[in-house]
Amino acid sequence: MARTSNKSASAQQQPTTKKRPFPWGGVITGVVVVGGIAALLIFDSPPPGVEFPSQGNFHLATAEQPHEPYNSSPPSSGPHLGLLANWGVHEEAIPPELFVHNLEDGGIVIAYDCPDGCPDFSGSLTEFVDDTGGRLVLTPYSGIEHEGVSYQGAAAAWGRVFYFDDLSSSNLSELRTFIRLFEGIDHHAR
Repeated sequence: MARTSNKSASAQQQPTTKKRPFPWGGVITGVVVVGGIAALLIFDSPPPGVEFPSQGNFHLATAEQPHEPYNSSPPSSGPHLGLLANWGVHEEAIPPELFVHNLEDGGIVIAYDCPDGCPDFSGSLTEFVDDTGGRLVLTPYSGIEHEGVSYQGAAAAWGRVFYFDDLSSSNLSELRTFIRLFEGIDHHAR
């Protein structure tokens, strides 16, 4: 007796395997993304300023209390009073033990060193701080230097200092970038 099949002719055909096309779109997208990241890492300039290791958040009872020397000039972290200097322009020098707390609270301290006077420079800095606003302190500061080189001005944030000698357009641009990157970051110990 012969067997008959109930399966249709189409079901008896061998299934055909469709070749999938190579995913060139995904490969190209991956290459573009990786290349873009590499270009950013290679060509993106580092943030302005010099980075300094944090010296901690120890609070002093008085500005005269002995403490370890600061590792940057002007200071960018370390022992400080529990009070804040008023934000804005100061004509009299603020002790670093006071303004370091402003840095801890996310502020930027802009200091200038003009032993023989520099009314144009300090006036331009005053105008810059008044126009910029925010958490900025401007103060005279004696002895702005890094690696044996003296500077007329510096902007300090927690753990970073940007040094400059004039307010050229490139320095002003870097100063604005410095403020944009580092202002408002809280550095209180958790």
